Amino acid sequence: MKKILISSGIIGIVAVAVVSGTIAYFSDTEIGAATLTAGVIDIVVDDQNPWAATYEQELSDMKPCQTRYIEFTVRNLIESNPIKLYKHIDIIEQTDGLITEPECEEGGGAWTGNGLGCTDPQNCCTNYTPRNNLAAYIIYDMQVCKITSSEDCETDEETGKPINDGWIVVIDENQFVRLDNISSSWIYLEDLQPGEQLKVVQSYHLSSWPDAPEPEVTNWAQGDVLNFNIELMGTQIDGEGPEGAMVTVILDNKDPITWETIEDNRSGQLTYNTSGSTFDYSLIAAGLNASTEYSLIYYADSWPGNNPGALIGTHITDGSGAISALGQSVNLNMDLPDQLDDNYPAGAKVWLVPSSNYNGIDSLIVWNPETYLFETKLIKYDDTDF
Repeated sequence: MKKILISSGIIGIVAVAVVSGTIAYFSDTEIGAATLTAGVIDIVVDDQNPWAATYEQELSDMKPCQTRYIEFTVRNLIESNPIKLYKHIDIIEQTDGLITEPECEEGGGAWTGNGLGCTDPQNCCTNYTPRNNLAAYIIYDMQVCKITSSEDCETDEETGKPINDGWIVVIDENQFVRLDNISSSWIYLEDLQPGEQLKVVQSYHLSSWPDAPEPEVTNWAQGDVLNFNIELMGTQIDGEGPEGAMVTVILDNKDPITWETIEDNRSGQLTYNTSGSTFDYSLIAAGLNASTEYSLIYYADSWPGNNPGALIGTHITDGSGAISALGQSVNLNMDLPDQLDDNYPAGAKVWLVPSSNYNGIDSLIVWNPETYLFETKLIKYDDTDF
């Protein structure tokens, strides 16, 4: 082969030598310049870049059963790139802060101080057992709203609570999500097109409502201090997002002919992590059959959903037909969607169906869509151990 290549080269040279002296050609050469540049992602918060806000005034001097609201507006600064926007809270420190006589006594100590209190129990409270887990008693919710006009995204002037219909609930107050449970968890907010703005409102409620899992705070929390950071991240629209990001999708009943959602009291809300070694989720639902077992399933098209499909979890409704399953975790051993799914790579369908309609492993055994809650958008999950 080497000899053949050399010979071909000699033939070519000879041929050029023969014609070069007798024939001339017209020619024109054009050169196009190409430049590759990396894209730019940038967000601005409350017209600050970098963001330098503090919310000490909004969250200071809180008392049991009070709710405080804070808000900020995020704008996609770059005019050419849409983004996915995520947020997380990072708890930095929890301390006793100012120790008062009632706090000292509830902590089993003997008060020896004077005045309003002190910051060192050795100076005012002997045999005191400190307690400073304030984040476990802060109930948290969050809503977002796309700003398209000056009348959008209104909040109450006194409290800051969202008051019009443009708000999207990301975390509902009825989920009783504690602040310490979401610390360092990335939560997906919305996609933002170039130049779009998103208003974000968060509420912090000190002590749980009467039917919440945690008891109300008492004197042990007087003067306690909780320091935390709020971090925002914008990623390219087709990126995976930060590991552990939490996303919320609405589950709703649909007309099986038109597949439009039905406006009634039957619906659910699934909050899940977009990546991790386990699929972590919380599920709340209402308007279902009372005292009935339901299966949360990955339905992988086509029928009967075992392409490959998977059971995510089973949950039993209470007497009112509601489900409140928080802090769930399951090892799926697959990405969502799987490559065999007809919906790959767009996303996966997640449905809530009566367990009597499911084989308990990977597929439906009957079709009763009027009793199901369907996803309102496809989901994606990256199993980092798979």
